[in-house]
Amino acid sequence: MLHASRSLIRTSSDLHTSIRNSSSTKHVFACVLGSGVAGSSVAYHLTKRNIKDVLLLERASGVASPSGTSFHSPGLVSASHPAHRYKPILAHSIELYSKLQEETGVNIDFQPTGTIRLATNETRLAEFRKYVNRDYYKEGDVCKTTLLTPDQVRELAPAVDHSKVLGALHTTNDGTISARALTQALVVGAKNGGAQVIDGAIPREIKYDKEKGHWIVALEDGTLVTTRNLINAGGIWANDIARLSGHALPVVVVEHQYAVLTPNKTPENTPAIIDHDSTFYVRKSGDDYLFGGFESLEKTVIREDWYKKGVPTEGSKSIKADFSRLEDAYKRARELIPSLEGAKVDARAAVFSMTPDGYPLVGPYDKNYWMSTGFLDGVSSGGGIGKYLADWIVDGEPPAELFDTDASRYERWGDRKFFTERSRETYSMYYNWSYTDRLAGRPTDRISGIYGRLKKDGASFSFRNGWEVANSFNMGVQNEEFLPTLIREYEMVTNKCGVIDLSWKGKIEVKGKDAEKLMDYAIASQIPPLGKISSGLMLTRHGGILGPMMIFHHDRQRSAFILLTEPERESRDLYWLRRAAAEKKLDVQVSIVSEYLASLALVGPKSREVLSALTKSDVSDEGFPQKSTRMIRLGPVGVVCARSSTSTGQLSYELFHNRAETAKLYNAVMSAGREHGIVNFGQAALNMMRLEHGYKIWGRELTLDTNPFECGIGGLVDFNKKEFIGRESALELSKKQFDRRLALITFDTEEGIVLDDKFVPSGNEVIRIDGKEERVGQITSGAYNVRLQKPIAFAWIDNAVGKDERLVVEIGDKRLFATSLETPTIPPIQ
Repeated sequence: MLHASRSLIRTSSDLHTSIRNSSSTKHVFACVLGSGVAGSSVAYHLTKRNIKDVLLLERASGVASPSGTSFHSPGLVSASHPAHRYKPILAHSIELYSKLQEETGVNIDFQPTGTIRLATNETRLAEFRKYVNRDYYKEGDVCKTTLLTPDQVRELAPAVDHSKVLGALHTTNDGTISARALTQALVVGAKNGGAQVIDGAIPREIKYDKEKGHWIVALEDGTLVTTRNLINAGGIWANDIARLSGHALPVVVVEHQYAVLTPNKTPENTPAIIDHDSTFYVRKSGDDYLFGGFESLEKTVIREDWYKKGVPTEGSKSIKADFSRLEDAYKRARELIPSLEGAKVDARAAVFSMTPDGYPLVGPYDKNYWMSTGFLDGVSSGGGIGKYLADWIVDGEPPAELFDTDASRYERWGDRKFFTERSRETYSMYYNWSYTDRLAGRPTDRISGIYGRLKKDGASFSFRNGWEVANSFNMGVQNEEFLPTLIREYEMVTNKCGVIDLSWKGKIEVKGKDAEKLMDYAIASQIPPLGKISSGLMLTRHGGILGPMMIFHHDRQRSAFILLTEPERESRDLYWLRRAAAEKKLDVQVSIVSEYLASLALVGPKSREVLSALTKSDVSDEGFPQKSTRMIRLGPVGVVCARSSTSTGQLSYELFHNRAETAKLYNAVMSAGREHGIVNFGQAALNMMRLEHGYKIWGRELTLDTNPFECGIGGLVDFNKKEFIGRESALELSKKQFDRRLALITFDTEEGIVLDDKFVPSGNEVIRIDGKEERVGQITSGAYNVRLQKPIAFAWIDNAVGKDERLVVEIGDKRLFATSLETPTIPPIQ
């Protein structure tokens, strides 16, 4: 299997000789390869951080060349996005674009007309209603999102036949822009800030000088560039650029069909219009419309020939228009917008690069090698992503939680088959926000040794960074709804016992002579001694939560530690730990071991009895206390057994073992547990358990945008340690009063709770004071609480909100009234 890989290549002697002999050598802090929206935005924002030493290289004779992507962009600037954490990126783009013309003098034609997304069926209307419930306006927000009635659609967009829509999602203050002019304005802004720009600059060779710690870029005209930071923003040529330094990117180049439509009469002013079901977009452009769409799965064309042979110099100019691929979308567009009937069609085509999940590659990919490429929405997100990446480069840490765009997220498991199959599906379903459990390219090699058995036993799976994760189990009851099934699964585990496959968890091994020194420096918490397991925190230098994790010291001979993290974060954690080790010049090896170190967890009051039946080791409270680890044999398999109830609140044992032996271990556990009523359970039931005893998790309550003290986990920060990353900032934060609190809340309705998972909060739902529109809080995660027989959730709530205020959350068409819990419904086992 061909994996997306990285390799550091030592500078060859001939390249050193070239540097000495070159009459034109440039030495810069940052070299940006590619001057489309992505590259020019990074350069622009680096200069805004007072970094003048920036070089922007463009392969064409000028920016926004017809051979690239930005030239062909429809210029949609959208503030709506299915991932809540992505919206601040979009908001920054809009703020930037609204003032860029005045700053640079370039007419970028930014028209904040707003955007409407049409709902032509009940499924789409429910999707938009759910979105609005998570996106209520708060004073100071750049854009406001509301749900429109058909009559309101007619008022805002008279061109739309409102009789054919049930409503629409409307966003104010976003709209449209000239992507070509935007690129030029960003370049002008970068130049005004001190950056240099070279057109016609085609890289011939790229090497890393390990001794000097910089990259060397040799251009075809003989110019040499040495740079501390190399940013690949090459768009459709990004993978060709990456190959020059021995890298390969998880991107594909896909064809895109669009057209300029000239209607029979000049179109009225209207917001940009998007139809999620037929996947078309249309916007007014002078006396014309720009129209485009995302072709169906079977019509989507991915240029794998370009991946193998390289993207031709002509790029987008070499693509032939084939408007027939958009025949269905255009037919639907004419039905919804009758004035398009009979319009003259000037069909056009282009290509752009994309990733399998539709998010760009942003951040470090190698030693000071940065990515900003693979955009499906480069104009909408380009401004915000440029600032995000520039801040990361300058400050040495990500400024916000945006793990979706991690440049290394396909490392170790992605292959070309997955990249192409998943990208084709993502492209064809670009506007489908509801259907997230997509099947293309699955399963990958990241399956546990019992994947087939769990699937046979009725498991439904979610997909996390390549892994198949069992979410819940159909226990054989025909036509049973999801929530009753989940409640039965929970009750079986908490009254008897269950086993859950946790092999998908990220696992990093730290070993070597200086392993303890690295752990002490990189982790803000006390490091557990041999035979113990404990919670730990990695902090940013600003005191934010980079990552919570479980840590155990399992091998004194090699001074080896295992850090349990999340699969979406493991590459970022690896990069952070290795950088900390390099900073301190420590003799240590840091590597990801998730592929061969698997784990099963045995949970519930009967779990000790099951364990006792499989081992001669003492597993009593005295012989095997809480938060300790033991190397034991369970039937035919040797395991590192960790006893910790931190995430479950139940008697729990996690069994770490060789992935090749998972099936043998599972069979032994299930056989021994049969008389105790053992069952399979999944992530959904685990989420119910952790919420009922108030356990906070990364990606929900704990993110880069939070700190330990406002989250109520400040006790994990050990100020008795003289030095660790983020100590000074954490000390300041420990003395600070915050304007919000993280609360555990439950819900009621006026007519009583309906046992339906549609009315259980899942995260990001907005909390308001009853009768008021302003947002005063937001849910981070939720589940159904079996003991209380009502939903439960964690939420951030403004401290200005009094405890007697009546708080309301809208989920679907239900209004839920929130009540704070003073203590969790079940205390965790100590």
